[in-house]
Amino acid sequence: MVSYLGSTHPWHDELVASGAPSAGGNSPPSPATTSGAALTLSGVVCRRDSPGRAALSVSLEVPPGQSIALLSAPARTATDLLDVVAGLRRPSSGQVLVDDIGVHKLHGLELDRYRSRRGLLSMRYPLLKSLSVTENVLAPTPASRADPAMSDRAAQLLALVGAAQNAAEPVETLSEEQQWRILIARALMPSPRLVLAEDPARSLDPESAITILDLLTEAHAMLGFTLMLTIGRVGTASRCQRLVSLVDGAVAEDVLMGSDDGWTRGRIDRIG
Repeated sequence: MVSYLGSTHPWHDELVASGAPSAGGNSPPSPATTSGAALTLSGVVCRRDSPGRAALSVSLEVPPGQSIALLSAPARTATDLLDVVAGLRRPSSGQVLVDDIGVHKLHGLELDRYRSRRGLLSMRYPLLKSLSVTENVLAPTPASRADPAMSDRAAQLLALVGAAQNAAEPVETLSEEQQWRILIARALMPSPRLVLAEDPARSLDPESAITILDLLTEAHAMLGFTLMLTIGRVGTASRCQRLVSLVDGAVAEDVLMGSDDGWTRGRIDRIG
């Protein structure tokens, strides 16, 4: 696979800065600095609303910039937790804090504003077939900000995920893997400090799923956002820094997957 997210990618500085392209954009990028959101779930409870879905009861802390894999039994539970953090589902009780913003308390325009600033990567929210690839990437941008700088950013993101050649195409002509590339670009368009992603393996063949996971985890390493990824198998967790397993809606295991992280290690030690 050709990586478009390596440490020498010319668009790195512009994307981290989240602004318009600057002069000298082809200079070697500097290492990514942590720009992710801090996440705290305190006694979050969500009641079961259909058969086969466990009630959530979770407390969890995620430091800025960490990548965390969520594995659950039943599988839908991790997706429910993602929806709570995304502000798509309100918990019955407890607190959801993202950079000290009480997501559980947001309503109306404040909730819409929060949702627009996080990156959501899910085939439950597919690309719009009536729009071109570029128009889909620009979809999260408010009409008031749809200027040439945003169009340039969309082009940069498409190059970043290896889909620049598809910019003018209708999305219905794209393969499933190509559509996932566009979904990543769309999720990164608002320069999110928090990206919430579902496992692409549920809708892709194994080889394509690996390609998309490579793109996503390399983007995380380069741009420094906090990443929460639902997974269907333990092996996928090796791509993340931390694995949290949920059984019947509660945290059953919380382990680091690679290099040691003092902040997380201290939290896990206290929980254990």
